[in-house]
Amino acid sequence: MALSPKLIGPTISSITGLITSTSMSFVGLALNYGFQPDFVMRWLRAAATSYVVVVPMLIIVIPRIQRFVMRQAGLPPR
Repeated sequence: MALSPKLIGPTISSITGLITSTSMSFVGLALNYGFQPDFVMRWLRAAATSYVVVVPMLIIVIPRIQRFVMRQAGLPPR
């Protein structure tokens, strides 16, 4: 099953957002809250909240960054 070219950007944003939101919420919560008994539930809630915020932002921002970098590299825009 091939991925439609229209879905490449949203797929990259979703995967990047998942990695970013889970890792950053884990580190932030561990440093600021510590490993309390309810750590896992707090972490999952924080990760889910940040994922909902980050992915739409990435879907908007990543194509603009890509166009900027392509332009700076002297390559034709996609």
